[in-house]
Amino acid sequence: MSRHEKEGLFLENPGLDGILTVSYERRMTEKIFMVSTISTEKQQLRFTKNNTLAIKGIAIIFLLCYHCFSDKGRLHGAAVSFWPLSEGTAIWISKNLVICVGMFAFLSAYGLTLSLKNSYKDYCFSGHEAAMFVLKRYVKLVFTFMLPFFLCAGLTFVTGTASYRYKGGLWENLISVVMDFFGVGHLFGTQMMINTWWFLSLEILIIVLMPFMVRFYKKYSWLMVIMFLVLGSFMLQKHVHLTKYFFVVPIAVCFADQRVLERLKEFSPVKNQLAGKMLKFAVSTLMILIMFRMYGSQWGIQHFEFVLNGLLPVVIIYWAYEFVIELPVIRQILEFLGKHSADIFYTHTFVRSLWIPGIVYSFRHAAVIFLFLLGVSLGISFFLDFLRKLLHYNKFTGGLTDRFMLWADSALK
Repeated sequence: MSRHEKEGLFLENPGLDGILTVSYERRMTEKIFMVSTISTEKQQLRFTKNNTLAIKGIAIIFLLCYHCFSDKGRLHGAAVSFWPLSEGTAIWISKNLVICVGMFAFLSAYGLTLSLKNSYKDYCFSGHEAAMFVLKRYVKLVFTFMLPFFLCAGLTFVTGTASYRYKGGLWENLISVVMDFFGVGHLFGTQMMINTWWFLSLEILIIVLMPFMVRFYKKYSWLMVIMFLVLGSFMLQKHVHLTKYFFVVPIAVCFADQRVLERLKEFSPVKNQLAGKMLKFAVSTLMILIMFRMYGSQWGIQHFEFVLNGLLPVVIIYWAYEFVIELPVIRQILEFLGKHSADIFYTHTFVRSLWIPGIVYSFRHAAVIFLFLLGVSLGISFFLDFLRKLLHYNKFTGGLTDRFMLWADSALK
C-alpha cells in the first residue's frame, strides 16, 4: 500500500492514534481557553487608569460639596435648603468630605510608585536618576497648572477681585504671584490667589519625597507604615495641611507595589462568591461609617486625626473600587468627571467665592447649587481643552519638557 493510500485510510478510519491526537488537541484548546480566561480576569482586576479617573471623579464631587456646604459661612448669606436632609446633617456630612484631599494624595503617591517600579527594577536608581525623576514630574505638574493659572489670574485681575487676595506691597505681591505659579505658595507661606491651591504644595512634597519613600519601603516593607503611624501621631504638628495627610503616602506605596487593592477585590472570605462580596460590603461599609463618626467628632480629631486622614481615604477608595466604579452609567460619569477633575479643582473656587458667588448661591437648593457650579467648572475645563488643542499645548510643553530634561541631565551630572 502506498503512502498516500495509508494516509487516506488513516483519515477515513483514524484509529487509536487519531483519537488520541484529537483528544490531545481538544485538551490543549481547553487549556488555552482557560489560560486566556484567567488572563482576562487578571487584567480586569488591575487598578487601571480608568479606575483612577473614576476615583478622581468621586473625589472631585466630595471636594465641591465640601467647599460649597461645609460651613454656614461658605453660603454667602444665602438661605440654602438641603432637603431631604436637615441643615445640620448636610453641613456635617459636607465637612467630613474634606477626606477627598487624602484620596487625591493617595492616587498621586500610588501612581508615582508604579512609575518608579516600572522604570527601575527593585527601585534601584542612582541619586542622579532620582533627581531627574523628581524634576520631570515637577515640570509636568507646572505645565499642567500653567493654563488654568493664567486664565484664573487674568479673570481675577479683570474682575477686580485680585485685590482681595494680594494685599501686600508691589514686590510682595509679585513674589506671591511667582510662588503661586510654581505651586509653592503654601509651602513658603506667601499669600495665595486662592487657598484651594495649597494642595499643589502637598503634591510637590509627595513628588520630592517619593524616591526616599520607595527606597525606605524596599528595605523595611510594611514596617514603614508603622513607623509613620507611630512617629507621625505625636511628632508632626497637627492641623497643618502639609503634614496631616501624609500618612496616606506610605500606605499608597505599599498598596501599589503589592497590588493590595486588586488582592482585596479577588479575596473572598467564604467559598460562595456572592456571599463573600456581600460580607465584604457589610464590613467595609461599617468601617467607613465608624471612621466617619470618629472623623466628625472633636474627640476623634483631637486624638486620631493623623491616623484617620490616612486610613479613611484608603478604605473609601477600596470600597468604591470594589462596589461602585464598575457599575454601568456611573462608571462613565465618574471617569468623565475624573478626566476634568484637575481643571475643576484649579478653577471652581474662583467661580464660587470670587467671580459670581451671588449667582452660584441664588439657586437656594444645595443640589442645584452643586450642579450649577459643576456645570460652570466643566465649561471652563472644556474651554481650556479647546485652548490646548488650538495651541497644540501638550505637544509644545512635551517638547519643552524633553529639551529641559536633556539640559538638566547634562548640567546636574
